[in-house]
Amino acid sequence: MGEMMSFEGELDGRLPKYRPFPSEAPRRLLSLGWNWQTLLPAAGVLIGCALSIGPFLATLVQSLVLWDGPLFHLTLANFAALLTSPRFFSAVGNTLLCGVAATLLSCVFGLGLAWITLRTDLPGRSWFETLNVVPFFLSPYVGALSWMYLLAPHSGLVQTTARDWFGISLDFLDIYGRGGVIWVLSLFYTPYIYLFVSGPMGQMDGSLEDSARVHGASLLSTLRHITLPLVMPALLAGAVIVFVTSAGLFDVPLALASPVRIRTVPTEIYAAVQYPADFGAAASYGVIIMAVTLILTLAQRAYLARHRYEIVSGKGYKPRLIHLRGVPRAFAMAAELFYVLCAVALPIVALMMVSVSPIWTGRLNPSFLSLENYRYILFSYPLTRDAISNSLILAVLTASAAVVVGVLQAYYLNRGKPHRRGLAEAVVSIPLGIPGIILGLGFLIIALRTPLYSTLSILLIAYVARSYPFATRAISSMFLAINPELEHSARVSGAGWWTTMRLIMLPLLRPAIAAAWLMLFVMTIRELGATILLYAQGTETISVALVLLAERGTGYVAALSMVQLVLLLAAFVVSRLLRASMAQS
Repeated sequence: MGEMMSFEGELDGRLPKYRPFPSEAPRRLLSLGWNWQTLLPAAGVLIGCALSIGPFLATLVQSLVLWDGPLFHLTLANFAALLTSPRFFSAVGNTLLCGVAATLLSCVFGLGLAWITLRTDLPGRSWFETLNVVPFFLSPYVGALSWMYLLAPHSGLVQTTARDWFGISLDFLDIYGRGGVIWVLSLFYTPYIYLFVSGPMGQMDGSLEDSARVHGASLLSTLRHITLPLVMPALLAGAVIVFVTSAGLFDVPLALASPVRIRTVPTEIYAAVQYPADFGAAASYGVIIMAVTLILTLAQRAYLARHRYEIVSGKGYKPRLIHLRGVPRAFAMAAELFYVLCAVALPIVALMMVSVSPIWTGRLNPSFLSLENYRYILFSYPLTRDAISNSLILAVLTASAAVVVGVLQAYYLNRGKPHRRGLAEAVVSIPLGIPGIILGLGFLIIALRTPLYSTLSILLIAYVARSYPFATRAISSMFLAINPELEHSARVSGAGWWTTMRLIMLPLLRPAIAAAWLMLFVMTIRELGATILLYAQGTETISVALVLLAERGTGYVAALSMVQLVLLLAAFVVSRLLRASMAQS
């Protein structure tokens, strides 16, 4: 009560004093405020709709149009050519195999790790809870490069170590191919599942599991029949996003599948826009991917609509930890250590070793350690210097612009008229299910005949289109925790909509805004799928420079990867410190 009185006192000191006015004045004031309240949030929604629908329509039109000089006509020839091409079915089959397998493994890893850290008394749970989400802040492409240095045939660190120290030949381990793609995708998409199921897992009523155990159910039976069904909505939501994004990811197949001539849909799209470009074929691939995404999303919603899930009862309860002993405790500890080792420790160690080696042969020679690779990429090579600068500029501008759009959209979706929210939310959420390379293709088609082509501006627009739905969702969750009565009180006291936002809403939303900004900064720094189709000479980013540096030597690639890694880990540390300060306050 004291805090509320203090807050109201501070508010009274900063807002215009309340004054009685004639009977018609409140109506006119509220009408004027409502116009402002509608205009800016609606503008944010319209911007989101344009960024979502624009590349989708451009891709669809390009797939159906056949140009004949200045004339064109609609045709299905592009789709017919794809459906009669063996390359198409090979690429689709490889993409489905890698996407499904990576999704299943990510679900197993993510669900298991969430259960271990949130529902058991395993020692060091707080440390593991932090380490489990570190791969979310890392680049899958850099992860693929790291595992190339670890498991490349005959020269991988693992093979040479096993041969030199133990006399064991592990040359049969080969990171190149479908297995390597699945492995890396699984490691770096596990945090997505982990984050999706952590909320329901932590809020679950422990008495449900206790009742099952009292009636004789084993630990595995309880997990299968009680725990898993209750977190199924979150697990399905995470699985759909992981499948769509991993199947549409360009980075990892480029590093681990293309060298052995294994085609996937993203690499085929990239090949189609190279000279001589076939934008019709690329657009047809894009339309098929977006259609599959839409079908999966509708199927998920239909499944959840037919089932009922309640994880919190009306009774008071306190989540209870499961006491692990003996074999289950050892297995849980081994699982956590295995994931942290494979997803965090080994990739970082491999990158560090390669980055300080003039020539990488699979062995670290202390007598030849050097920082020459870092000197070259930071001071001597213009491409990498410009790439680092471009990435930082784009990351800051993208995060800032997307957060502004996200705040406006979140306000509209949580405070706007209910009958208008459903369609708006569906449209502005479209980029969540579109892989980066598909979104980049749409903006490439749009920009081809405009001054935006080959500029940083088109990259910025594409990045904002890819990022703003994440900001909207993160900030919307904070809006739900803010009572609308705070706004009503300010408005009755004479404050306009902008004054209310500036003095009340934005300070309360600041933690969510800061967290969303950091998340978008990380996503932009590591983005490659959209960038690889839109960059030009002078607009390269760190991710693109990593691809281009492959021809100059592994040491340069590893050094630039370490620079990107430092930027991403710095953002991760700031996000954890921000979370800790929020928890304390």
